[in-house]
Amino acid sequence: MIRDLVYPEDARKELTSLLGGLAYDAAVAVAGVALSKVPPRQGGPELIVPIRCGGFQQDQAVRREAPILLSRFSLISMVSRFEVHVYNLLLERRVLEDLKVPGMKMDGPNFWRVLTQVQQESRVGPVKMCDGLLVAQPSAALREKMEWLDGLYRVRNCLAHRLGRVQMIDVKPPGVPLSQTKDDDKLKAVWLRPRVLVDGQEVQLPFTATKNVQGRVDFESYVREWKIGDQIDVTPLDCQAIAVSLSLLGQQLQSDFERELNVVLGLPMPKAP
Repeated sequence: MIRDLVYPEDARKELTSLLGGLAYDAAVAVAGVALSKVPPRQGGPELIVPIRCGGFQQDQAVRREAPILLSRFSLISMVSRFEVHVYNLLLERRVLEDLKVPGMKMDGPNFWRVLTQVQQESRVGPVKMCDGLLVAQPSAALREKMEWLDGLYRVRNCLAHRLGRVQMIDVKPPGVPLSQTKDDDKLKAVWLRPRVLVDGQEVQLPFTATKNVQGRVDFESYVREWKIGDQIDVTPLDCQAIAVSLSLLGQQLQSDFERELNVVLGLPMPKAP
C-alpha cells in the first residue's frame, strides 16, 4: 500500500522544497563570480583529480567564463526544478481525485495506473501542465505570471540542448509549423527585475550615497529577446531575479491548486500557508 497523502500539508512541503531549491540554484550563479576571482594553479593544470581531459588553458578559460557558465547551469536547474515541482503536484492531484477522500491509502496497481497517466500528461511540458491540467481554471494572477515560465522554459531548452545558440525551433511561435518560421521571429523571455530607486530615480548597484537619501526597491517586468543565431547569456544578477520570479509563480500556483482541489474534495477554502 502507498502511504496516504496528507493534504494540503504534503503539497505545501513541495512548495517549501521548491523555494529552497530555487535559492540554492541562484547561489550557484553567485559562486561563478567567486570562482572567477580564484587564480588557477600556476605551472600546470589543477591536479585535484588524477586524470585530466584538458589542462592549464582550460582551467584559465573556466575561471574566466565562470560567471556566465554557472549562470547557465543555474537557469537550467531552476526551470527543471520547477518542472519537477509541477509534476509532483499533478501526481498528488490525480491520486486525490482517484481516492476522492484525503487520508485514504492507494494500493500499488492503482498507483501505477495513476503514475502512468501523469507520465503521459506531463509530456506536454510544464506550461500546459499548469494551465489546464494542474489547475483547470487558472486565476488572472496565475495567467499573468505564467508568461514568465513560458519564455524561461524555451530559454532552458535552448541552453540545455543547443548550448544557448538560438535556432528556428526556439523562435517558432506556438502552434505554427516550423516551415512557417520567419527570419524576424524572436525568442522572448519575461521575468521580474528589481529596481533600486534613490529619491525617486533608478540607480545602478553598487551605489554610494553622498548625502541623506530616500531609497526603496520595487519590481518591474523585464523583457529579453534573441533572434536566430544569437547566443543566450544570462548573468548572476539575472539568475537572482529569475529565482524570485519563479518563487512568486510557485506561490500563486499553490494558491490556485488548493482552491481548485478543495472544491474537488469538498473541503473548505484553504488558509494561507
